[in-house]
Amino acid sequence: MNLQKDFFKIENQPGFTSLLGSYENGNLANSNLLVCRDIEICNAVALFFATKILRCQNLETCVDFLQVRPAGSMMQISVDQIRKLCSTIYLSPKVCEKKFAVIYDVGRMHNAAANAFLKTLEEPPSDTIIFLTTSRLHAILPTIAGRCSVTRLSSGSEFLGNEEMQVWLASYSAWLSSLFDINCEKKTNAIMQMYLLLTQFEALLANLIGVAEANDFTGSQVNKQGIYGLILARIENETAKFFRNNLDLIKIFPKIISNLEDKTYLVTLNVNFMSCIESFLIEIFQMIIKSSC
Repeated sequence: MNLQKDFFKIENQPGFTSLLGSYENGNLANSNLLVCRDIEICNAVALFFATKILRCQNLETCVDFLQVRPAGSMMQISVDQIRKLCSTIYLSPKVCEKKFAVIYDVGRMHNAAANAFLKTLEEPPSDTIIFLTTSRLHAILPTIAGRCSVTRLSSGSEFLGNEEMQVWLASYSAWLSSLFDINCEKKTNAIMQMYLLLTQFEALLANLIGVAEANDFTGSQVNKQGIYGLILARIENETAKFFRNNLDLIKIFPKIISNLEDKTYLVTLNVNFMSCIESFLIEIFQMIIKSSC
């Protein structure tokens, strides 16, 4: 997101204006969590406050600006990254009056890293402001979210909440439910239903891209990968809701979400989006059937 070009998307949002008001009144929390379907908006808002708090326009050269991003083949935030950040946070600012730390996509933080960060997040030094960003609030440990002031932002792409998308997600959830106690005949029907879901999804995807183009979603050229990421987040949310209601299968939930996140990563590498969705549905079908047997 180009903050300067797209600032109109956030400047009048209640969450952003409340956060800005807290800053201007000197009441900004030391630990803040930004939540939005489009994580680039969260990241841009975090950087906006970094430039204000540090009074520095070139953050890349500012020694008091600290940042952590998911890294490695698994695109995770490791415990070593967090320990290094924590050791720096407790040092005095070198140039600015305060230090500013941002952790991007905090939902990718390894559990060990999250546990190592809890005390710092709960009692950060008074001269340090921390911002965390995520598009998937359910993927964050409650102990992390509970120690932050949470601000929700709109992505400006709520067309993904339209009725057609909701209908497809309901059909997807119903298909997951149908996979319980399945015999050979029902197994064939479930596979046929899966490919019907894929056909419906392909039509839905074409429609969403068309809506985005009609509404000038990006202000220039439609960012299809961004839309794919938002759709995958909606599917992940629906999948998480399904497993919360089916505790007998909760043991395979981490594997399924990991598979979906792999697809999200592949999409960024320009792997065919429909192929990723088909592969995910086949994998989740196999895992639920195997677990139910």
